[in-house]
Order: sequence, then C-alpha cells, then structure tokens
Amino acid sequence: MEQTTKMKAKKISEVLAEKKFTISVELVPPRNGNSPKEVYDCLEFLSGKIDFVSVTKGAGGSLRGGTLPLTYVAQEKYGLNAVAHFVCRERSKPEIENDLTDLDYLGINNVLALRGDAPAGAKDEVWNGDYQYAYLLVDQISRMNKGLYLPTPTMKVLERSGLPTNFGIIVAGHPEDPWELEKEHLLCKINAGAEVIITQMIFSFEEYKNYVDNLRSAGINLPVLAGVRPLVKLSQATSAEEFFKLKVADELKRGLKEFETEELKSREFGLNYTVEMIRQLKGYGCPGVHLFTLNDLALIKDLLGKI
Repeated sequence: MEQTTKMKAKKISEVLAEKKFTISVELVPPRNGNSPKEVYDCLEFLSGKIDFVSVTKGAGGSLRGGTLPLTYVAQEKYGLNAVAHFVCRERSKPEIENDLTDLDYLGINNVLALRGDAPAGAKDEVWNGDYQYAYLLVDQISRMNKGLYLPTPTMKVLERSGLPTNFGIIVAGHPEDPWELEKEHLLCKINAGAEVIITQMIFSFEEYKNYVDNLRSAGINLPVLAGVRPLVKLSQATSAEEFFKLKVADELKRGLKEFETEELKSREFGLNYTVEMIRQLKGYGCPGVHLFTLNDLALIKDLLGKI
C-alpha cells in the first residue's frame, strides 16, 4: 500500500521567525449538541489567508467539546497551522499526559497552555485538577518535549524516559492584571518553557505598548502577539467590561455610543478603529495580531478585507 507524507504543521515560533507580521484568528467550538458548520465555514474561508488559527477549550462544565477534532481538521483538511487551547484547571497530571499524547499522535504540535476559567457559577478558588497555575502545565509539557514522562504506579522513580514530543508552548499575557503580579506569573511560565505570548483582549494600541515596554524592562523578550477583539456595537464593549473585567478604551466607547442607534455606522466605526489599531501595532514592531471574532464570519471577512 502506497504511503503519502503530509507536510507537518509549523510551530508558531517558526511562523513568527519567518514572517515579520502575522494574522491569526481564534475560533470557538459550538455548544454541545449544536452543529459545527459555523466553525467549518470559518476554516474554509480562512484557509490560505492567515498564518494560524487557535481553537478554544473551556474549563470543566463549559459544555463545549470539540477542541481536539476541530484543531485536527484545521490542519489536515484546511492546511492551517493550528493551536489547541489546553486548560489544566480540572485535569490530573496523568490526564494531562494522556491528552497531550493524543495531540502528539495527531500531529498537533502547538499548545496554548492555560489555567482555565472556573465554570459559570462556580467560585474561582475551586479546583478539581492537580495544577492551580498555568506554569505547572507548561513545565509538564516541557518535560514531555525532553522525553520525560510520569512513572506508572508500580515504578519507584520520579519519571521515566520516552520519545520526546515537539510542542510549541504558547501562554497568555494579561495586560489588565497588576503589573508586579503579571510579571511574576509570566516569569514562572517562561522559566518553565514558554515560547510565545498572546495577550488577553486589548482595545487600544497604548495598552499593548505599555504592556510590552514593561515586559522588555523586566528582561522578558518573548514574542508578544496582540489579542484584538474588534468591537462593532456598544453592547459588546459593555460585555467586555462587565463579563471579562477588561477596560475598553474611552475613544472606542465614545464612537460606539455615538452610533448606537445606527448599526451600519457603528460597525464601520468599530472596524476602522480596529484597522487603525492594527496599523499602529505593526508600526511599533508587534509581531502579529490574534483576532477574537467569536466565529463571526462576516466580521472576519470585513476585517481581513481592510487590513
């Protein structure tokens, strides 16, 4: 039987090394029981047009499966470099190793290593897994990259040797957090093996610049991709502040407020604001933007048509 060899997806660190400015998109699996067609439509359109996609993973209780198969389909069917979000809040160390092995077998070699949010209605302090912090997950992934695995219960050793994995390790950056706390968390992730940072949603160029200037002053020199959420309605800005506890730039809120009753003008203002912010980011030396569009294909098309 003739065998074919498929091109292996690139690690995001390799993509960034090859291209001065990248465009990528985050996709969200549908609620369990709903059709994945929306995601497939996005993947079909994005194929060949962007540098990579990421597929989100909710913490326990989110009722959104599909991260693994959608990431695989993005790579194998649509030819996209793909990143699987991977949360540790509800997983034990053996579960983490097994799930990472699944990714490795399928050739998914980019992981966004996250703590994960608490399920809706649960207290943030409640943990079901072995790790309370994302840097511990990063460390376990790094050890697998070195060929170091958990021992079986009968082995009287701390670890056993095996085939090294080749995961590119991406972590989240949080410009909204107090700087000293954020610096401590990021240094832990970097010391554990993080290679690339993607920020939480930002809504102004100045927010990104101030964050990166602080990172560089602290000796943190990893590539920092700007997580950009295009807002085209005032209600979206309100949600970002109330639900995600993020600060939306006053200029953006004023513009969306001005056109609150004129949907087309509000949309045009929001798109133009985002495009101008991306232009500023690119001029500053930002290595790329990661777009949070919530699978809004029309928004994706409009935005990519303007960038």
